[in-house]
Amino acid sequence: MDSIALNGRWSLTGTTDQTKSAIAGKSIVVDHISGHTDADVTLALKQGSTTIAEWKIDVSVSGFDFEFNNPNGFIIAAGSDAVLDIDAGFGANVNVNVTGFTIP
Repeated sequence: MDSIALNGRWSLTGTTDQTKSAIAGKSIVVDHISGHTDADVTLALKQGSTTIAEWKIDVSVSGFDFEFNNPNGFIIAAGSDAVLDIDAGFGANVNVNVTGFTIP
């Protein structure tokens, strides 16, 4: 689910791949990804089919909760969707929260 908050901030929350749709003339900035998983999972932040950043969570090492912050943000070019691709094993329970803002 996509929501717009105060001062142009937005958030996505869900259990499947998340997409922040492109906004004409604005770049999307992703500055926070967090969540919970009960199995190993790979998260990939993409601009179209290009991977911008990728994280592998191994629950035996990292535990069940994860959080990635980037104060400068990952910038997705104007006119492109920001996609968080969740690659989890069959039956894995993954919940993610993605936040950011837009810039001209």
